[in-house]
Amino acid sequence: MQGNITTALLGGLFLIMALGVPVWARANSDEAQLESIKKDIDRVSTSATTDKIQSLSSQFNVDPPVVEKLQATNHGWGETTIELAMARRLTLTDATSYPTMTEALNKIEALRSQKMGWGKIANSLGFKLGPVVSTAMHARNELRKESRVEKSPGTLKPEKAEKASKAERIERPEFAGRLERPARPERVERVH
Repeated sequence: MQGNITTALLGGLFLIMALGVPVWARANSDEAQLESIKKDIDRVSTSATTDKIQSLSSQFNVDPPVVEKLQATNHGWGETTIELAMARRLTLTDATSYPTMTEALNKIEALRSQKMGWGKIANSLGFKLGPVVSTAMHARNELRKESRVEKSPGTLKPEKAEKASKAERIERPEFAGRLERPARPERVERVH
């Protein structure tokens, strides 16, 4: 009898631990992802400051001076992007208390100045970090696209430069007289 009770208690404890750990691990995973995104944005952002300001202001639908102020008070573009993503999420989840991005940013800045992490801020404001991670990833990808566009063709990697030179061959006049490969003949169906 005591063996069954002990087994049941251990089984129940194991079940509680097994169900509780994924939620805890996911919260830490989201915060770790945000830190990774922050570092990526800081590393990738090689474009001019005005380009980044314009990009973030259009992505988060705020005025450029708001982004300039955030960037001046924060440590980098990654931190600024995450703060904007958090503010957007706050305006979506609690539109009555924080109807504008400015009010949401002020609240997040106040909590961040208290040395709170992103997960604790999200938890205290009543939303999860997952959507914030998605928004920050999207912003990072947009900044990457813009930094790729700004690079000149002379700075392409060898593989991309080769592809670009193949594309140029088609348009260059000295290759205009070359014959193209003949089209593949149509497949004839078998008659049984």
